[in-house]
Amino acid sequence: MPVQLQIIAIFLALGFFVLTVYLIRKDHAEVRQMNKWLLLGIIMLIGALFPKVGTTIAHFLGISTLTSLALYSLTAFLLFITLTTSIALINTQRQVKTLTQELSFLEKEIREMKEGEK
Repeated sequence: MPVQLQIIAIFLALGFFVLTVYLIRKDHAEVRQMNKWLLLGIIMLIGALFPKVGTTIAHFLGISTLTSLALYSLTAFLLFITLTTSIALINTQRQVKTLTQELSFLEKEIREMKEGEK
């Protein structure tokens, strides 16, 4: 990897990591939601600092270039994040449905108690 490209990659990785930490510190996101992005930022930084490691891993896996490895890895990573986010959304929807049903039952009980007092 040319030195200029490596410097750009380091700055981009640092910027991504700093942005992720900033979002957590300003309460725009929670650590438990952003831990995957923090991990990605660290991996990006390591990959930018030591590009030969990525090339070695790519050749070990039978992938011809580091760029192809990055593309495959990032695609798999984004699919994983999409899957886990979908699962979390489904669980949240179930909880909202349950809470709505419980609230309806409680409101009905309160109405019946008020009608019983009259």
